[in-house]
Amino acid sequence: MKKIFFALIIALFLFSCGKNKVYEKLIEMDDNEWPMNKTLTFEVPVKDTSSFYTVYIPVRHIDNYPYDGLLVNVTINTPSGEERSKNYKLKLRDENGKFIGNPGGDIWDADVPIMVKTKFNSIGAYKFEIINRMPTTPTVCIMEVGLKVVKVN
Repeated sequence: MKKIFFALIIALFLFSCGKNKVYEKLIEMDDNEWPMNKTLTFEVPVKDTSSFYTVYIPVRHIDNYPYDGLLVNVTINTPSGEERSKNYKLKLRDENGKFIGNPGGDIWDADVPIMVKTKFNSIGAYKFEIINRMPTTPTVCIMEVGLKVVKVN
């Protein structure tokens, strides 16, 4: 009986978490290398302008990734035609040099927030473009990079 109850609690938790996910897509890197000229493009459909959202850049990397972070530029094109661009350092290691995220053998998954509790001003498709800004490219040990948008309660 306890096992059934525990399974129901886990299923409810997983279902409720997935319900707030508006968008998620990961793009795989050839040979686990992200070249500077490979722009990652995502189209996020926004149907609710009254809610708050958190936007993450999920990064899947191998545990011998040599840097403490990943430098990227993110450009957002809104449905109204406005364009915004900003540079980010995606933190992949803590201050002690340990990787941040969820390990799975020699693979790490880190969801790095870039916009927290933000609102989208217009209904429609938002185009996100992520560009590698690391000084040495291709950036090695990167398996996948993506975009995830979650509605905040």
